Amino acid sequence: MKSHAIETDLMAKTFEKHQIEALKSAFEESETLMREKKNELAAATGLDVEQISCWFSRKRARKRALESITELDVDHSRLQKAHKLSRSNEAELQKELQESKKREIGLQDENQRLKERITIAEGNKQLGSLMRFINGN
Repeated sequence: MKSHAIETDLMAKTFEKHQIEALKSAFEESETLMREKKNELAAATGLDVEQISCWFSRKRARKRALESITELDVDHSRLQKAHKLSRSNEAELQKELQESKKREIGLQDENQRLKERITIAEGNKQLGSLMRFINGN
């Protein structure tokens, strides 16, 4: 018989609609209650002070959890935008890098051609000097 009484005490009890409305109304006025207000609320609802204290405690916890979730959603949205922007910037930088590499290859090719022309010009200059020497000029 005792175990049945203990089980009944441990089972969650649902509040009636008018009790919940009274608790919500009181919560809107103040998230914490002084002893006097708890006693008034207990008399008005037929709940005991412990039930009222627990309800308020759970309600505050749910409110904090909801606020945390909202903050996390805002942070998540902000981070997604930052990530998208970062990916876009990365793509732009990759494109610039490829263009720079192409420009570098073009400049290296041009540099090689100029070196070859200088070599040819120097060869022609030496040939001209040799020809003048041979011709006795």
